[in-house]
Amino acid sequence: MGLDYQYFFITVLVLFAWFLLKWEGVKLISMRGSRPEIIFGAFVIVADYALNAIRGSSVGILDLLVMFLGTVIIFYGVKTLRFFWVPATYGAVLLLGYQIEAYTPNYAALQDWLAGLMVSAVNAIGIAAIASGHLVSMRIPDGTFLQLDVASSCTGLQGILAFGLLSTMALLDSRPKVSRLIPIFVIGFAGAFLINIVRLLVVFLTFEYLGVDAGITMHVYFGYIVFIAWVLVFWAIVFKYLLPTKPAISPQVPVSPASIALS
Repeated sequence: MGLDYQYFFITVLVLFAWFLLKWEGVKLISMRGSRPEIIFGAFVIVADYALNAIRGSSVGILDLLVMFLGTVIIFYGVKTLRFFWVPATYGAVLLLGYQIEAYTPNYAALQDWLAGLMVSAVNAIGIAAIASGHLVSMRIPDGTFLQLDVASSCTGLQGILAFGLLSTMALLDSRPKVSRLIPIFVIGFAGAFLINIVRLLVVFLTFEYLGVDAGITMHVYFGYIVFIAWVLVFWAIVFKYLLPTKPAISPQVPVSPASIALS
């Protein structure tokens, strides 16, 4: 059946980021899954695995989302799903973001611009490279001639959409005013775009200094790491400076009164 490690990696990072920020609220949830809910949650997870096994498909984002919801039901019950709506929606947003490529045109102008920008950046630090459209030609120290293609997927538009939404969606829990929400969205998407430029530059430098294999690995995984780092920094800044302080957990989720320390 297999596991789509690329989607698994980014899903784990996204959930880690959310739980890191919301862990105090999660600890205050007093509800636990009943026996029927435990059975139902386990059935959902097993059914998803079985369906993938029958179809011979790998476990992707949608499957990981289903398994996450099933796990929440097992541990906390169905009613607490409303507390976990943000990380659940993350999965849907990521799935949407990475499907957009199949339905969008080739952004040739942006590809060419990014290729030219990369050439200017590496030339500035002494690396010889030239751009022809969206193709960048460069020779690495071992003498290998490389032609790197800044393809449509390298423009980062899918990731910018996905991570731009990720960086701003968690803020909706706080119900900020529109006057605050608009600049927050602008900062979130602009930051995601700039982070993609940093990602491309690091990939180019990895090809130059560490070789082809390392460059390919960096191309696959580094973007996820740096995007998640941006999301965490963005959340920290926005929650500290742009949004009023909110309770750690939604009042709609039952909590144990005895577990709440009053100051």
